[in-house]
Amino acid sequence: MKKFGLFLSIMFCSIALYANVPVLISLQDGKNYARLSDNKAMLLSGDYKTGTEDTLLVFSSMRNIPLSSVEAFRFSPDYKRVLLRAGDKDYYVYQFANNRCDKLSLKGGQNMPMFSPDGSMIAFERDNNIFIKRLLYDTEVQVTTDGSHTIHNGVLSVQSAKAFGQTHQMAWSADSKSLVYAKNNAVYMYHVHYKWNKNIVLPEGENVHITQIKWSFKENVFAVMYLNDVQKKLSVAMVNSETLIAKRVYTYTDNRFISPDIASTILFFPENDNFAILSDKDGYTHAYVYTQAGILKYQIGKGNFDVTKIYGYDAKNKLVYYQSTENGPLNRGVYAIGLYDGKKRALAQEDGTNDASFSANYGYFVRTYSSIQQPFVYTVCDSKGNDLRELYRDTINLGIQKEEYTFANGLSGWILRKPGVKNAPVIFDVTDAQNQWKQDVSYKLAEQGYVVATVAAHGNLGYGKDYRKAIYGNIFKVPALDYIAAAKTLIKDGVSDGKNLFIMGNRLASGVVFAAMMQSDSPFAGGIVISPVTDLLNYNPIRITRYMDRNGVTAGYKTNQAIGNVKSIKGKLLLVHAMNDGDNPVENTNKLVEELVNNNVQFEMQLYPNRDESFTASLLQPHLFTRILNFIKGNIK
Repeated sequence: MKKFGLFLSIMFCSIALYANVPVLISLQDGKNYARLSDNKAMLLSGDYKTGTEDTLLVFSSMRNIPLSSVEAFRFSPDYKRVLLRAGDKDYYVYQFANNRCDKLSLKGGQNMPMFSPDGSMIAFERDNNIFIKRLLYDTEVQVTTDGSHTIHNGVLSVQSAKAFGQTHQMAWSADSKSLVYAKNNAVYMYHVHYKWNKNIVLPEGENVHITQIKWSFKENVFAVMYLNDVQKKLSVAMVNSETLIAKRVYTYTDNRFISPDIASTILFFPENDNFAILSDKDGYTHAYVYTQAGILKYQIGKGNFDVTKIYGYDAKNKLVYYQSTENGPLNRGVYAIGLYDGKKRALAQEDGTNDASFSANYGYFVRTYSSIQQPFVYTVCDSKGNDLRELYRDTINLGIQKEEYTFANGLSGWILRKPGVKNAPVIFDVTDAQNQWKQDVSYKLAEQGYVVATVAAHGNLGYGKDYRKAIYGNIFKVPALDYIAAAKTLIKDGVSDGKNLFIMGNRLASGVVFAAMMQSDSPFAGGIVISPVTDLLNYNPIRITRYMDRNGVTAGYKTNQAIGNVKSIKGKLLLVHAMNDGDNPVENTNKLVEELVNNNVQFEMQLYPNRDESFTASLLQPHLFTRILNFIKGNIK
């Protein structure tokens, strides 16, 4: 076993990896990592460069509560403890000093546990309330008491989480004395020692969406990012934790909408307390540096591409690491750029989707790569992007070819089919066009001898602000016209005979399917909608407001949905819905069915009792896929 001192003061960087791929948690020295053993019975330590590994902890040998296996882990910042997850909400705290393991709480489940910076406490959420476990005293303090199905402390509501791609909003101060958290659309700070909870009054008032809370390197200052209710204005307020005064230092407005990725990204720099934020004000998404007083310093990089993710900042070498579409809008690459000199180098930009998880000092990173034709590959790389060793490679070979395609009006995309397949039925899959491995229903349909087409329709990322936001006010119709144009291209090119064209979409994408089938020149013989959004006014109001502006319930709503327009639907229709879907209630489909029946519009339907959204989210479910396949076969002319 390596010496204990090697692991002092560690922090972790992790990446969501494919099945059976080890998640590497970086140690602070930047040269070593920790991971679970393949059987999840041990914690191992290893060397990034060589891959040499030693046993750090055997879970079955722990005192008090031995565990047979562990699903995930996280070290305390001082490495005196490690947090272990053995079930969905079953967390345990292990102490290296005495080899003792104890449950994090005996009073109920725990969600999103978070170590304090000094490692002495863990904050977590339960039943929409916040709790703090004092590890030194083995006591549990309840921070909030008003949590309910309408009041969410430190955690976002289901609708907010889906709208912004987040689950929680809590942040410890560097001195571990304060915990800042969101309560619905407001911000509060809890003082650990004095045990008071105080509201921070934001300059905008309370009618906002909190998108990020983050402490700066400057003592007693943290940032709050928030959108106004209609998501057209993004603000950043700096809050003094001693006076609790919030001062707005940044505002960006857009007459259409502000994207969630832009609204939740902020990066502080330790040398001067400046911060970087994403903006698409020059037509593409790039990073801009501001002082904490809100003075613009400069833009980090320029060009006709979108920055899609900021990984972090290497303070020693003054480098910002990020992901972008520089290698084409369908691809994602990993890059490093000098904060002050603007010098850039590509770390991973092979055609496809490249992602990264960096070691603590940015000396190494785990590269995740896939493309439409290449399943996931995980590789350890050095700071220059050189491959050191392969962690895992998925060797699935479906025997399907991807052909990049330029459709009418310059629309990009691709088709999937087996070699030699010609003039077969074509199914358009309404989904985000990104060159990455999905192994979804598209692959299985192509395996069956069909042609599956994907279009980078308006609304897709990578083509700049105007392209992305062209769907505002016409969330379904604008991309629907793109799919119709793409279908006509395949007819013209002889890929399709023009008789057997189908289109399918899941959830919000189902609206595009309906809109395409409503157009007078629709070439589609049939449409498949999974958990369809049929009534925009009865779906996630946060997401719909972003694209439609709920301040005006006008023709935009009425003409962009199936409800009220069923007479215009052309072609055969298959409706699929899980009856316990909590995100998109089956009542929406029932309402549509009633209107279809009343207007004598024929359709097929598949309901799944006692199933929730997790069922239809995976179109690879055998019964569901067979139902889709039979519908297509039954309507081929």
